[in-house]
Amino acid sequence: IQYVALRNINLIVQKRPTILAHEIKVFFSKYNDPIYVKMEKLEIMIKLASERNVDQVLMELKEYATEVDVEFVRRSVRAIGRCAIKLERAAERCINVLLELIQTKVNYVVQEAVIVIKDIFRKFPNRYESIIGTLCENLDTLDEPEAKGSMIWIIGEYAERIDNADELLESFLESFDDETASVQLQMLTATVKLFLKRPAETQKMVQDVLTLATQDSDNPDLRDRGYIYWRLLSTDPEAAKQVVLAEKPNINDDSFTLDPSVLDELITHLSTLASIYHKPPSTFI
Repeated sequence: IQYVALRNINLIVQKRPTILAHEIKVFFSKYNDPIYVKMEKLEIMIKLASERNVDQVLMELKEYATEVDVEFVRRSVRAIGRCAIKLERAAERCINVLLELIQTKVNYVVQEAVIVIKDIFRKFPNRYESIIGTLCENLDTLDEPEAKGSMIWIIGEYAERIDNADELLESFLESFDDETASVQLQMLTATVKLFLKRPAETQKMVQDVLTLATQDSDNPDLRDRGYIYWRLLSTDPEAAKQVVLAEKPNINDDSFTLDPSVLDELITHLSTLASIYHKPPSTFI
């Protein structure tokens, strides 16, 4: 019953975000809540988070990040990043909490923190680079593809501010053949970015990566991107800069995920299966 109520409340706060703005504590998880209830409360907390209550929310999320359920911990760390993206004025406080969590040296906590910090960098470019040094100190902790890809993206994006960016990327390059396609693609792009920013010291490195991508790989996406970069670099380096170093679009707050028209329809079906599935009746009847 609690889960059903929470799924309905989730819809209501998407439609009327201020209606429960002062009741956020009701949605703090209890130690004996089932995991599916905790996850739903987490979603509602993010939707209700505001500059007035963000300190309360961050304290709660930081506590969740020390729990025993790994998936709930991961979601809680991601929630801190989502709060930063949603609430610009609170972004620095969110980053400070993430840095505290990184200091715990808990493997999966560090990896999730790196992933969400990459998203914060994308939302607020050139604002929080001072923390890159702390991230680089934790390279050895990263063994999951998404975390590795995020760290490689950060190194490539801020290569001009990281003195040993070439050494850091080379440490990933040693295991290039064993990495997933997503990590290899990030590695390829980051190395090309580094070359465009510091060509004198990375000439051999970029040639090695392009060779690995175009001749040693059987992944068509990696090969195609490798050939594109190779042609750009050999024919028009300035065009390569405009393409590879172009400003990226900012990512948006994803707290309110439902399409407004779908949400309007679901609001008319509160207390039905549609309000639990978050899908219009026509999709499952």
